[in-house]
Amino acid sequence: MAEPTPASSDSRSEWLVGERLEAALAADGGSDKIEVRWPFLSDSEPQDWEGREFVLIHVYSLLNIKPSNNTHPLLLVPPSNPSTLPLSDQALYCQMAFENLNAPIFSLLPAPLAALYAQNAVTGAVLHVGRKSSEVAIVTDSVVRWECSTSVDIGEADCEEYLEKLLLNDKALNTELATVAGVSSWEPGQREKLVREIREFIFAECTGDDIEIPVAKGSAKAVVVAAAPEAEDDAFDVAKKLTADAVPQPAASNSHKSKKQQAQAAAAAASKASAAADAAAAAIANDFIAVTIPSLPDKEIAVGPVRHRLCEPLLLGKTPGGDTVWEAVGRAVESSPLTIFERLQIWDGIAVVGDIARFKSFPIALASYLSPFLLSSTDLPSDSQADRVRLLSIPEYIANFKGATSEVAPFLGASMVAKVAFNDTAGKHYVNKVDYNLRGPAAIYGVWQDA
Repeated sequence: MAEPTPASSDSRSEWLVGERLEAALAADGGSDKIEVRWPFLSDSEPQDWEGREFVLIHVYSLLNIKPSNNTHPLLLVPPSNPSTLPLSDQALYCQMAFENLNAPIFSLLPAPLAALYAQNAVTGAVLHVGRKSSEVAIVTDSVVRWECSTSVDIGEADCEEYLEKLLLNDKALNTELATVAGVSSWEPGQREKLVREIREFIFAECTGDDIEIPVAKGSAKAVVVAAAPEAEDDAFDVAKKLTADAVPQPAASNSHKSKKQQAQAAAAAASKASAAADAAAAAIANDFIAVTIPSLPDKEIAVGPVRHRLCEPLLLGKTPGGDTVWEAVGRAVESSPLTIFERLQIWDGIAVVGDIARFKSFPIALASYLSPFLLSSTDLPSDSQADRVRLLSIPEYIANFKGATSEVAPFLGASMVAKVAFNDTAGKHYVNKVDYNLRGPAAIYGVWQDA
């Protein structure tokens, strides 16, 4: 949401949210006239509860629900940032639901729980990649272990900025843009605008096979198993496919062939290797996607393999040696409050949520970077250290979400919980108006544990 600058106005009539805000920011000079606020992601004190209420009322208006005549129960999933849900915040959410939104029934569901439930798990680690930071939450047997949460100051915005720089420095793309735009020299800011639109297109549209995020180098020791209830784990040994060329080959035995035969065999092997290298080079040379942007709507722009590097800030750090999301996952799973048995269970349920999860290859790449936390060899049995990482996904039997990536998991999990919780006649999983009138905002304390 946003309000005109300076932020001295207290009139809600001047606040913008949703499509009105997007239109105002897209207008010339809009970003200079508007102060953008993120009420639910505010880490500052005091928290922006008035802004949160304004956003929720806007959501109600989109659903044609008026608070004055509200008969719809509300299950709220607070954002993952910050990675905690203290009792004080739970009470304020409860107060807002009953006094400002006039909800007849209210419940809270932590985002990590919602994400795991949607992926058929009750124990695991949930990595949420946000705009400017990423959080890792640990869940054991449906209990969020807030004391094990970790966070890093890297997010999707860093990936967007990084990709934009890569595109600006791509000589092939620069030549392509000059040809398509029909210019011999660029006006100030002209090329930057086109590159920004290309970056926006990639993040909005190229989330399937168009982006192949590279796995970690030397990650042959990591065993990655994608979740699929209908099949055995061995059928989804992704790491075996990704790192098959890194598997040590058996030692060569002494040959009894003549020198001429050995020379012919060596020449044939060299020829095959050269052909394979040529094929790989040809594949890279042909690795382009066609992009269309608003500034050149009738033209197609070819973008090369540089696009595959967009997640490097998350996996390699914003600076050399900087913190990464996979290290944050490792720190969370190896937290001292967890037992060895709990850690083994958690490694068997790694979930990725946030908009970046729309890139199907990102979770697999993330898992390959987690190999330093695993056994060096699966041939060495251990009761205290995991030998694989299992990625969670939305089960195929949920027909309406078949093939969906895990960024929708929190919404799906909340939908599943709402159907069960609000049909519970005992009322163990929600607060109604009678409870609120008797106990006030503290009535929500019985629904979820102290965070």
